[in-house]
Amino acid sequence: MAAAVGDGVPDAASSRKLVVLLDGTWSRAATDTNVERLYRLIAPRSAAGARQLCAYLPGVGVKPGLAHLLGGAFGLGLADLVKQGYRWLASNWQPGDEVWLFGFSRGAYAVRSLSGLVHHCGLLKRDAGGQVTRKMVAAAYKFYQRNLAYADPQAVAFRAQHSIAIPIHFIGVWETVGALGIPAVGAWFPYARKRYAFHDTALSANVRNACQALALDEHRAAFKPTRWTRVPPGDATLRVEQRWFVGAHSDVGGGELTDGAGHRPDTLSDITLAWMQAKAVATGLAFTTAFVPAPGAELDTPNPSWKTFMYGLYKLFSPRFDRVLGGGVNETIDPSVWMKWYTTPGYRPASLQVALDAGLIENGSGSVA
Repeated sequence: MAAAVGDGVPDAASSRKLVVLLDGTWSRAATDTNVERLYRLIAPRSAAGARQLCAYLPGVGVKPGLAHLLGGAFGLGLADLVKQGYRWLASNWQPGDEVWLFGFSRGAYAVRSLSGLVHHCGLLKRDAGGQVTRKMVAAAYKFYQRNLAYADPQAVAFRAQHSIAIPIHFIGVWETVGALGIPAVGAWFPYARKRYAFHDTALSANVRNACQALALDEHRAAFKPTRWTRVPPGDATLRVEQRWFVGAHSDVGGGELTDGAGHRPDTLSDITLAWMQAKAVATGLAFTTAFVPAPGAELDTPNPSWKTFMYGLYKLFSPRFDRVLGGGVNETIDPSVWMKWYTTPGYRPASLQVALDAGLIENGSGSVA
């Protein structure tokens, strides 16, 4: 077994790490997203000997035919993704374990909803036979759909009877898509809005560390990112960072631009993969190798997603959209953005220029006010 890279914080050999990785829309292992690449890099054990158990689940819309279309457009299958991750955690968790969640795009929304499910309902206790059945998970999910306040007497009673309160050690996401986890083109439909509006993707008091990679050069309004905009009041232990990178949605999350030989002409996603791995290492997750982007990776050209989406039809009915920097918890600019800014004539993202002109970016630190 390869030596474990990382372990930025010490752990006991008995403290296992349970890692759930949920991929993006139409994404499976073969699509080579950053979720799948990170999954392949995770070591089976930490340097201290703790087991690191992983569950990788492909994204919604990976089934053929109509399910492929509906999953992509309206998020059908999203609930199943959340329930699968929840059941795996409940079936494997034992006292002392750490829970880690990673996701991209729709999968990012799903892991954030999974965290909300764990917060509101707790993690289900196993039945007399030591199992967590689909029926048990369905009942918990149905209760979650009621969208009761955390302190509601019924919610308190449900947790006391059926579940255990556990912390989420780390949430790492690339590009959480849409306020409902579906692009706005799908959110127009009342069915989609009603079906998914109850999901809680905010940062709950049970989350200890949270990181999100954001795309500076994504211009589709339908892919507006969902940032964390507040932290639980009085929580001094939660650590959050939301970092902006060069590239469009798929450049940040990976998985789109590959050639027939399996090479990756798009190197922008390498930068965000290395960043996420470093954040995870600093928080205690171990990897077989440290991922290092190729020199000059930031000089790659962002994917012109607004022009090419839906075979070029999207731009005919949706104007070019510039994302707005600021307003989220601890937003920062990655140094690779400035490298491209100063070495590539003409690279002047409008959203970044607006933030600079407004004095929202601190000199030196790259923090966005």
